[in-house]
Amino acid sequence: MGIESDKAIKLVAIDLDGTLLNSGSKITDRNMESIHKCLKSGIKVIITTAKTVYWVKKLILELGLQDPQIASAGSVIIDKDLKPVYIKKIPVKAYRKAVRLARQYDVGFGASCLDGFVYYEKANKYLDYIWETGEQPKRTDNLLKPEIASQVLLITATVNEDDPFNNAAIDCVGDTIKLRRGGPYFLAGCNKNAGKMGALKKILASLKIRSKNIMAIGDSESDLGMVKLAGIGIAMGNATKVLKANADFTVSDNDNDGVAEAIERFVFDGK
Repeated sequence: MGIESDKAIKLVAIDLDGTLLNSGSKITDRNMESIHKCLKSGIKVIITTAKTVYWVKKLILELGLQDPQIASAGSVIIDKDLKPVYIKKIPVKAYRKAVRLARQYDVGFGASCLDGFVYYEKANKYLDYIWETGEQPKRTDNLLKPEIASQVLLITATVNEDDPFNNAAIDCVGDTIKLRRGGPYFLAGCNKNAGKMGALKKILASLKIRSKNIMAIGDSESDLGMVKLAGIGIAMGNATKVLKANADFTVSDNDNDGVAEAIERFVFDGK
């Protein structure tokens, strides 16, 4: 039995790490085919990711995406011509506080910027995980340089969930920077007014598509807002317990083409 026409999916919002990308940071053939099928059928595909402007621009070109895409956890929207059309940077004063705190606690720290680079001062084994996903690192002798501080979209500290830096960061900048866990080894932060769901709502309004006509797919709590917003919210098999509890359905994990499974089942109804 097909999906009722007034609930038909017109747009698919997809997270990258742990969702569209497998453990090797690649898009599998099956997932790629499912995206192309959507695009050929007139169904819009929107990437919603914490990954950098560089990554999203690359995907716009590789996938032939024709609509605005979301980078840096909703801090920026990039159009099909690779231009930023919506930007929410971290306030410079708050960013400087975060950098000084990271130095005090001697934790790895990266600053994802509008120019597509992730700036860092000191090598760190957990920052290496970020470089392995294909991001563009750029070492600097000072993260507080004005040319860096003035364009920061997202910050990442390499700390586990029990590290005292987590609470110190909340006390230091929690009132001006939105902080959240980005996995077991990372604490991420962005502008208080940024976020995947907010950026997605802006795109939906511009495209005149209702939330009931979208499907959102993710794996972490940063995807919670868009998954709850969507007419069909999908959690990957490798998703957190919180996301699974709030999703409408759970599909296979990111190493077993969960995105393609979701598209085949709920967009094309197995056809």
